[in-house]
Amino acid sequence: MSKTTLEFVNHASVLISSGKINLLSDPWYNGAVFHNGWRLLCETDESKIINILKKTTHIYISHEHPDHFSTHFFLNKNIKNILIEKNIEILFQHTSDKRVVSFLKKNDFKVNELKMNEKINLSDDVQIQIIKHDFYDSSLIFKTPNLKILNLNDCPMREENEIKKFKKKYGSFDILLTQFSYAAWKGGVDNKIYRENAAEEKLNTIEKQANILNCRSVIPFASFIYFSNELNFYMNDSINTPERIKKRFLNKKFDVIFFSPDEIQEIDDLKQKQLSLDFWREKYNSINLKPKDKFEKSIHFQDLIFEYKNYIKKIEKKNSKFLIHFLKKIKLMNLFQSINIRLYDHNKIYKYSIFKGLVESSNYVPDVSMHSQSLAFIFKNQFGFDTLTVNGCFECSQEGFSKLAKTFSIGSLNALGISINLSLLFKPQIVFLFLFKLRKVLSKLV
Repeated sequence: MSKTTLEFVNHASVLISSGKINLLSDPWYNGAVFHNGWRLLCETDESKIINILKKTTHIYISHEHPDHFSTHFFLNKNIKNILIEKNIEILFQHTSDKRVVSFLKKNDFKVNELKMNEKINLSDDVQIQIIKHDFYDSSLIFKTPNLKILNLNDCPMREENEIKKFKKKYGSFDILLTQFSYAAWKGGVDNKIYRENAAEEKLNTIEKQANILNCRSVIPFASFIYFSNELNFYMNDSINTPERIKKRFLNKKFDVIFFSPDEIQEIDDLKQKQLSLDFWREKYNSINLKPKDKFEKSIHFQDLIFEYKNYIKKIEKKNSKFLIHFLKKIKLMNLFQSINIRLYDHNKIYKYSIFKGLVESSNYVPDVSMHSQSLAFIFKNQFGFDTLTVNGCFECSQEGFSKLAKTFSIGSLNALGISINLSLLFKPQIVFLFLFKLRKVLSKLV
């Protein structure tokens, strides 16, 4: 029987090896992501990446977020050549929009799009299964005859009943790989208590996941980043560190093991190495010394109007204008309200309405403040609002965030293949899920 090993590469990227199978996950190794909002605590040299790929047989991409699906990685000429020459198979969940799969196929990569809960054998001894979570996340089950590993990355599986339901369907696991710190906007500069609570909530989630799924070992990962922009740098004030997590989980039924880059261990004999903890302590202690990303260029008002006009054309093409107007009139839902947006670099406030665009006025009290590049990014990209909520380069109140989400989330839904039209009436679970998640965020902003 072949021994199974795990090699940590960076962030959410690990190489799980068993026999002839070497499965790499979520390759993001350098550069800023989320519109200059995140950077890695340490980057991986291309020479090391190439050495990893020489061993790789398959690549699993959990979801489309750029810290998991890095187009920069796949378009790198040297990397692309290796992926194609070695015929490395890329594994991805089935989606209705086909965006990731289409991108990969267009670039001549070998792709296997797995259906929900589909089990496939990569070899006689290795079976995998991709599990879809919420709107776009997925987890991976890696199974050998004597071992079950769950790569949960940053899937939102937090509640006890939700984890128990997952266990009932998929069983217990020997090893759990899971995110260990918060990874999105948490209430603005003055709301540190929200970030502290979010960090604590993440620890409680890890404990519930490990206990309910009967894991003997937990490998925390997918959080080795810092908020890198001058507008979100404050969010590093409460992030979880390996040191804090090790102290929190002393004397538990499960072991917690942090890996450092290039570290390889046999799954059956995992041990915490002090050198790895020392490595990460130095990286976290030096965050405040790192340079901050900035939005250097201001987007002029007329350019914002141009981007808005293209944005609304895409909205009207994919959604029912009548239904949006109808939903806007239902006061109980408060969808598609006008928003007062202050642009830092313009030092002006604009009133935004989904069908009227931007109107300049100094008489409004801002609901939200952001850079003109962030607003332009929302107009240019369907995933723009989703990116903004992750990078946190904005300030707003509880009411302001509610307005922001209920107006600009339409782009994020469209990016997932969900349109605001009559067919949505037959998918109430999507509406309820969106409103449930929004209420959860708003309840923590008080």
